[in-house]
Amino acid sequence: MRPLAGLPLIGWTIRSAHACPLLDRVLVSTDDAAIADIARACGGEAPFLRPPELASDEASIVAVLQHATRWVEAHERQRPAVVMLLQPTSPLRSVAEIAGVLRLIEDQHADSAQTVMLDRWHPFHRFYREGESQLVPWQETMYSLSTLRQAHRAVYRPTGSVYAARYKTLMHDNTLKGENHHGFIADEETSLDIDTAWDFRLAELILREKGLKGW
Repeated sequence: MRPLAGLPLIGWTIRSAHACPLLDRVLVSTDDAAIADIARACGGEAPFLRPPELASDEASIVAVLQHATRWVEAHERQRPAVVMLLQPTSPLRSVAEIAGVLRLIEDQHADSAQTVMLDRWHPFHRFYREGESQLVPWQETMYSLSTLRQAHRAVYRPTGSVYAARYKTLMHDNTLKGENHHGFIADEETSLDIDTAWDFRLAELILREKGLKGW
């Protein structure tokens, strides 16, 4: 609900979803009536409140998406071909990235797809920590401080911004990552995922720099 450059955080996700012509519906799943009201004011649909058991820290996102999908099936007699997850903590995602993920599923006959970005820090160069300060290589047999990242095969990490899966993959296989899973490479800037106060400040700076405003 917190305002980001003049628009509630969730509003940026609703706005980008509406801007993608490949999406038919924009539904918001929440257990909070105040968030539902804000989502509606931003143009989203919030026809139900999520049950408490799907609003805990232990609840899986797959179960949340399945609940929303079953609601649509039960109340509107519709079965979506593809279900997409757009998390509101990624307000800078582009319409091109939303469309790109959907087109991957269609063009590659994929079960599912998501946005990813090049990991600038290769996992071979990461550590565990033991005791107060001792560093232990994550991949001890392959680690070399002098080895350049470019010498390794490129590694991509999830952005957390866009996920999509076919109905069968989500509802019958109980996953957002099917056997035939594909990745759309997103920009680092649009992949900003807000987890901290610093992330929020950075998002505000980027939006102001671009001259983008809410209401």
